[in-house]
Amino acid sequence: MKRNNTYNLSNLTLVLGFLVLVTACQKPTNYDNTEDLLRAMKIKNDGEWFKHFTFKQSTIFFDETGKQTDSAVWYEAVSYPYLFRIDRDLEQGAYTIYRNDSTYHFRQDSLMRATDQPAVHLLFKGGLYFVSLEESLKKLKKYKYNTAAFRKDTFMEEPVYVIGDDDSQFWLHATDFYCMRRISTTSNGKLLDIVYDDFKPLGRGWVEQKVTFYFDGKKRMEEFYFDIKLREHFDSKSYDVKENYQWFRDYYPEVKNGQ
Repeated sequence: MKRNNTYNLSNLTLVLGFLVLVTACQKPTNYDNTEDLLRAMKIKNDGEWFKHFTFKQSTIFFDETGKQTDSAVWYEAVSYPYLFRIDRDLEQGAYTIYRNDSTYHFRQDSLMRATDQPAVHLLFKGGLYFVSLEESLKKLKKYKYNTAAFRKDTFMEEPVYVIGDDDSQFWLHATDFYCMRRISTTSNGKLLDIVYDDFKPLGRGWVEQKVTFYFDGKKRMEEFYFDIKLREHFDSKSYDVKENYQWFRDYYPEVKNGQ
């Protein structure tokens, strides 16, 4: 009887110890600056976060009164750190390729316009796990984020870290490190507020399933991701601005079959 009590007590001690460890791992660690936070993110997720994924997106548009005006389904592909493609109209060959720090817009599979505009969010949504800490900090400054502006906050009842000032900032979940919000000022002076929501695990990382765009406080677009698929490999021709490669025909059978 004594032996059994000792055995049970030992088991209880192990369980309690495990619970304390898990709780400690889930508790937000206090960081006081951008560099320390990014370093901790990389220690946790370098070599763990997924590199390639694809998804379909139901896109809904609203006018200034909040009335829905249109909707569409887009096909999208991401390859961290700096590659992103959105196919908005498969029949018209309308798509955009974000490659490194440039953006290429296509219509009828022909390049219509190229700009020096980067997809800045790729860096803090996963790209930083594939480049050095030094490059991450350098890129953030290039993208006009004031890395000296750093604070703790809450968003959607979750603890977050906010990097940047009023003109450009992004909000990271304090324990899982996914991006929950980003705010910037557009070229025509409008305040763009993008909220990421409905996160789910993908591989060893996280992906949002809903994105809402507010311009000057008014909701103008909502995105709902579905058919999200992790890709171990992804054909690099998809992001080649000279290939006109219709990647979605190889990755989504319903498109190939004309459904």
